[in-house]
Amino acid sequence: MPDDRVEQAIEAIRASGGRITVDRRAIVQALVDHGDHRTVEELAQAVWVDHPGVNLATIYRTVELLEQLGIGFHVHVGHGPSLWHLSEHIHQHLVCDSCGTVIDVPDDSLDPLRRQLLESTGFEIDLHHFSMVGRCADCAGRSPDGEPAGPGGDPA
Repeated sequence: MPDDRVEQAIEAIRASGGRITVDRRAIVQALVDHGDHRTVEELAQAVWVDHPGVNLATIYRTVELLEQLGIGFHVHVGHGPSLWHLSEHIHQHLVCDSCGTVIDVPDDSLDPLRRQLLESTGFEIDLHHFSMVGRCADCAGRSPDGEPAGPGGDPA
């Protein structure tokens, strides 16, 4: 989303008939200010710094509303709680099982897998709420282009 992500999210809530409250604005602002891919509990801690009266249920309802509006998303990254973030478009998540890095990739990057599964099994896969787990380039000891890394993780 562009730099005016907070106002765009607020306008989307308003356009859907939702009320714009101080609490909702604080939650959206915390999503923008405190980075992507945060648990609701992390988001709550950020909100409570300036708005200690915001109820945890309000935070859950707000992120769920943002998801219904197609501008907020959650992803399951293993056995822990879901991570939430704002985005202009649906995308997939790659999660490093070593360092925890979350990498966003374009949704269409998995189209070949979707087609193959549909053709071979008739199954339509939906990966939007689940991450793909593996190793990032740094943890796997190679550069992002797949080349082996030299000593200290630098590309050879």
